[in-house]
Amino acid sequence: MAADETKADSGETALRGADPSAKAVDEFDPMGWRLPLICKDCDKRFEVPYRHFQAGVVFHCPHCHGSFVPKMTMYRAVREAFETFYTKRRHDREEFARAGGDEAAFVRKQESELAEFQRRLDQIAHAMRPAGKMVRPKGIGAMFT
Repeated sequence: MAADETKADSGETALRGADPSAKAVDEFDPMGWRLPLICKDCDKRFEVPYRHFQAGVVFHCPHCHGSFVPKMTMYRAVREAFETFYTKRRHDREEFARAGGDEAAFVRKQESELAEFQRRLDQIAHAMRPAGKMVRPKGIGAMFT
């Protein structure tokens, strides 16, 4: 019996990750949503929590420490993308739970929709032009850009 409990504990730990005290992540909880951004100064990708993404909030690139300040139009586009995706996803999950059906097909559909959503977020990240002036390279690095 102790061996069965150990197997169950190790299976649950594997699902949650390496930390056994970590809570299970709810995909519909906005506290866990991450938004990719592209730095306007160094063109490198970094992520910020969706819950902090608002117009006027200053984010700093972890690579070059440049500032990134979202405008209201950027905030609206990101909010619309997240809210419509997760609202539709929740509705589909509730509909599947109510009606039933082929679980493997449903999981494949959900995974493809999630991949499409990630592509949409990357498109938004590349299209965003935050407030502030662009920082031009200085010194010897300026000759090679």
